[in-house]
Amino acid sequence: MAVLIFAVIFLLLMPLAMIICGAWFIKSPPEPDSGIGYRTSRSMSSPAAWIAAHSISGKYWLISGLITLIGTLLGGGYAILSLADSEDAVYNVILIAEGIQLFFLLLVIPITEFRLKKMFHI
Repeated sequence: MAVLIFAVIFLLLMPLAMIICGAWFIKSPPEPDSGIGYRTSRSMSSPAAWIAAHSISGKYWLISGLITLIGTLLGGGYAILSLADSEDAVYNVILIAEGIQLFFLLLVIPITEFRLKKMFHI
């Protein structure tokens, strides 16, 4: 049971990181020279594109982080309450949750690139 609770807490790290980075990117994007941030050729093509990229990716990460946080809490609660006796089922829930979180984490790239291409024609 303790391992299951630890696993659920561990699963909360990615949604929390998405929420924190999303809020940071929206509020005050990092400087383009800092080595931190949404760094692609489109986002670094101009200061306006840099700010737009961080606004787009920040909003997306904030929203998807909240959604995956809620989903992880609900799935984790379900796993703790009903699957604690079945080790294989718990591992399956963990793998599915990680896969969904990773999908939302990486989906920001095509969404942001598409919007930058549409906005700046680059």
